Amino acid sequence: MKSPADMKVIQIELTNACPMRCSNCTRFCGHHVEPFFMDFETFKKAIDSLKGFKGIVGIMGGEPTIHPEFKKFIEYFRDNWGHEDNSTALYEPSSDFMRHILANGYHVDYSNQRGLWTSITPRYYEHFELIQDTFGYQLLNDHTSESAHQTHMVTRKELGIPDDEWIEMRDRCWVQNLWSASITPKGAFFCEIAAAMDATLGGPGGWAIEPGWWNRKPEDFGSQLDWCEMCSACLPMPSRNANDETDDISPIWQQRLEAIDSPKLRKGLVNTLDPTEYQKDKHAFIETVTPYLDDEEARMGKSRQRLVPHRITHVAWLSESIDDDGARALLASLKADQRLDAVVSTKPEHAALAGEAGAPFFSGPTVLADVAKATKTRDWIMLVRDHAASSAFHELTKIAVFNPGVVYTRDRDNEWFQFFNLRASSLANGGNLFDITRSYPAYKIVPVASDDPEQYRLSDVDMFLRRAYKRVNWLKRKMTGQPVARGPAGEIVGNRIVASNP
Repeated sequence: MKSPADMKVIQIELTNACPMRCSNCTRFCGHHVEPFFMDFETFKKAIDSLKGFKGIVGIMGGEPTIHPEFKKFIEYFRDNWGHEDNSTALYEPSSDFMRHILANGYHVDYSNQRGLWTSITPRYYEHFELIQDTFGYQLLNDHTSESAHQTHMVTRKELGIPDDEWIEMRDRCWVQNLWSASITPKGAFFCEIAAAMDATLGGPGGWAIEPGWWNRKPEDFGSQLDWCEMCSACLPMPSRNANDETDDISPIWQQRLEAIDSPKLRKGLVNTLDPTEYQKDKHAFIETVTPYLDDEEARMGKSRQRLVPHRITHVAWLSESIDDDGARALLASLKADQRLDAVVSTKPEHAALAGEAGAPFFSGPTVLADVAKATKTRDWIMLVRDHAASSAFHELTKIAVFNPGVVYTRDRDNEWFQFFNLRASSLANGGNLFDITRSYPAYKIVPVASDDPEQYRLSDVDMFLRRAYKRVNWLKRKMTGQPVARGPAGEIVGNRIVASNP
């Protein structure tokens, strides 16, 4: 076992609610009659209690993005934990978002000490800009692909494992050694599964959430070790596909789930194992950080479509440079392509041309708000001026992920556009549609030179260089005395528990 102080991650569990019901979930999602949602004061106390911790503080659930105050929590998190590092956030389009995530989150040691664990719900898209601006490490998994989840809901005594064997197994548990301690609304815990069991089974709660709680050594864990007696994570146990939504449990766990009126149990989504048939030589000890999925790029499947632009409102800007015949031709072409929702101009006389095209016309200082209200858009706006955007760019918007906090621009012969999202924090107080980039910081104004999706997919070389850059950036911060994550040296070598870490 290890002290939380020596862990690479400590999780703050915002909620144990989740839209998914994965088999053998480490948070026991689906068994809670009434899931918890952490309150803001507890969250602040949790953040403040971790000052001095050298690893990553993770935001997790359940599914953390569905917390109703997620934005408020993460803004406090940004202001009070880790350091700003926008160098590897997604600002350019990405036609393979998972490769972007893997390149930037390759190793927790080179993070800005802020982590997010999520299944990429629609709420992830809603908070996309804030997430990119905040988290240097993201572990995404929408569970579309098959992944093997080992059961944790068996007791060692039911399997007849004697004390001497058990203590050795318990102390080398992969969850406690390779992953994290946790904070829930009920306190702080030496192990994330112990925290989840306490929340699920109505336990006594954890340690007080106070500065330095995480400095406790294994000899100080005390009664929290009782939760290990309910857990089989450290044992060689069977696994099943997470998408089965069925938990493997022991008879004692069945009794416990009956006592809490588990919704999953009532629905028959459990498989009660017979302890007398257990054969440990048919299963293996887990010794790797992510034993449930071999192909890391398979972490994102159907959720890709949640992140591409959902709805695009097409707006044509007629400038003083275009003559009436050119304007008529442009509007007719846009209308034929079904890419004309509104016309804007600083010249009121252009209203007649918009009328001929059957499109609403807007002008004046409140034009952005007027367009948004009339078209009922809350998402993306494609603003073209005097020329249409290429069809190839429109095809790119169907497959690539764009950051809603960024304005994407193009200004070249016969093509001018600005592609932006009304969700952007830069537009929280409105903006001038005729000078929209003035509202954005420079690093969120991104010229788009190519329409080729391959230009926005990281190659293996690109991923190597991105990872190398993170290491160089980490070293520069280290050498100049700036905050950094723990660093590459530690007790875990090659993602395996080694003998020097008992």
